[in-house]
Amino acid sequence: MKLWNYKGEQDSITEALQLSIPGHALIALTGAGGKTSLMTAWARELSDSGKKTVITTTTNLHHPDHFRNDPADPYRGIPVIYPEVFRDGSSFDTDRFASELEDILDKNSLAMVVSCDPEKPGKVMSPPPEADGVIRMKADAVITEADGSRRKPFKWPKPWEPAVPEETDITVCVAGLSALGRKLQDVMYAAEELPAALHRETVDEQLIGAVLASADGGQKGARGEFRVFLNQADNDSLMQSAFRIRQILGVCGIQSAWGALI
Repeated sequence: MKLWNYKGEQDSITEALQLSIPGHALIALTGAGGKTSLMTAWARELSDSGKKTVITTTTNLHHPDHFRNDPADPYRGIPVIYPEVFRDGSSFDTDRFASELEDILDKNSLAMVVSCDPEKPGKVMSPPPEADGVIRMKADAVITEADGSRRKPFKWPKPWEPAVPEETDITVCVAGLSALGRKLQDVMYAAEELPAALHRETVDEQLIGAVLASADGGQKGARGEFRVFLNQADNDSLMQSAFRIRQILGVCGIQSAWGALI
């Protein structure tokens, strides 16, 4: 994993994004092109630094079992808690869930908390509301994937997106640079929602910068401090593109970082 910002190469995601993580921080990830990779890499980084860290979602993710035996499993080694296990009928056993989460965080300092989606086999969704307060209390940092993109590297949010919690301290919007030079319809989630003034046949640096800076695009729903992460900058050409997009964002007062999450 290699990371940069305008100061040069950086040693960590937190440093690259020029952030100070507050106590019991809630971090929301939006956009497309690497949210899960950023979530798990950042969670491991925070865990390794001594912070008890939880990853979760406010939308849908592939069930962790989907990646079983996959060498690229993003959740490899991360214990998963399903809060519905602690529900007896209509009541939620808060104390039992809190004890289980505390025990896992004491042993591993990292956990995933999600619920199985009864309507979408193979998917997980946000844990029940009763679990939220426990998670925030027991964890030093919570990272939630708060947006969907159906595995496209670039997106414009639909009217109901993203799902950023009100208590969010930091919002990071992700964009995948693999979208550059490709047909808009092929690589952009919700391309049909893109304003006519921004529409073009192929994705270029100006479009990525404009979408990420837009209050109705990359900044939509953002709470707390806002940052952009340009992912998939895995060759010299894309590194140069990332730097130029960073300049576009900088004019708008938006701090950004870029790199390749592997």
